Amino acid sequence: MHCQRFARDIDVKHRLFLILCIVFVAGCAELGYYRQSVLGHLAITHSARPIAALLAEPAVDETLRMKLQTIARAREFATHTLLLPANNSYREFVDLQRGYALQNLYAAEEFSTELKRWCYPVIGCANYRGYFDEDMLLAHDKRLREHGYDTHIGQVTAYSTLGWFDDPVLNTFTDLPNYRMVGLIFHELAHQRLYIKDDTAFNESFATAVERAGMTRYYQGASNSRELDNYHRYLERRQVVAELAAGTRRALAELYALPLAPTDKRARKRELLLQLDAQYLALAGPPDKPPAHAGEPRFNNARLGLFAVYTTHVTAFLNLLDFHGGDFSAFYAAVSTIAGLDAGDRARCLQQWAAEGRSHGETTEDACAGRSD
Repeated sequence: MHCQRFARDIDVKHRLFLILCIVFVAGCAELGYYRQSVLGHLAITHSARPIAALLAEPAVDETLRMKLQTIARAREFATHTLLLPANNSYREFVDLQRGYALQNLYAAEEFSTELKRWCYPVIGCANYRGYFDEDMLLAHDKRLREHGYDTHIGQVTAYSTLGWFDDPVLNTFTDLPNYRMVGLIFHELAHQRLYIKDDTAFNESFATAVERAGMTRYYQGASNSRELDNYHRYLERRQVVAELAAGTRRALAELYALPLAPTDKRARKRELLLQLDAQYLALAGPPDKPPAHAGEPRFNNARLGLFAVYTTHVTAFLNLLDFHGGDFSAFYAAVSTIAGLDAGDRARCLQQWAAEGRSHGETTEDACAGRSD
């Protein structure tokens, strides 16, 4: 029975993905990493149950039922209004019996807040390393720290396989407040709509912009507008922390550029990070997670670099959507054009869009080929 289910789950895309992994990494020291990635994901999809079938079961917990109904509505809205992929993602449910899907490892050199990049078959390079295998994760984290890197381990609520697999809804979604759960669906589907190799900041900022615009559209005129208010308060809290992190990141960049002895840089670096810790705790208040490593600040180069990745180009994408009058089709076409630029031109283009709103959009579009017509 289980073997039949497993075989059925390995459809054409699954098999192609596995073959590509083998072709690219056979005989490579990375084989163990890719093996745990593939097997970790397959273990999740093997346990998936159709949401429609769950909703038809009288015995399903009522809170879970309401969450899954909300997700089903958000899924249809994403397809018909936000023009996100109409596929089988987020139409099945898996209870992982844990509070995260996998864990990501981020790293930055001792005197830099630029995140280390890892490169992968098919998807290109990214500023993180994802693990289902915790022992492997901790061993890699230890090696990086021994080589002088700052590291940060983040528990991941959701991840996208970019359409290679039918991504399921996880209990990590349904454990969230509704406004975050719906936003998460929009964010992950945006990755399936458009993803480019070797530019994590572009991909995450694009998905975040689609999420934010989608949430506003989703709750417009809704009877429960309180959810949108809750979402905006959540974004405001995140923005305050992001601004504090950005300020510390700039101060550290100035420090790292100075011709000081490493011991002096380390001392001043610690002062700046402890100062950020105090500001963060004043905002967040107890209880807060302790530092990952005893005696160290909660923030370090890697965690600061992570903040930058998710927010760098969000304003640019929102300005571009506004320029197109909220027309998602035109917006996606323009974003696709920008995505086709080389890395330097793409970054300059998005910097222009971040600086200029709708009233200046004509000049910006001509300058960076963002025009969709």
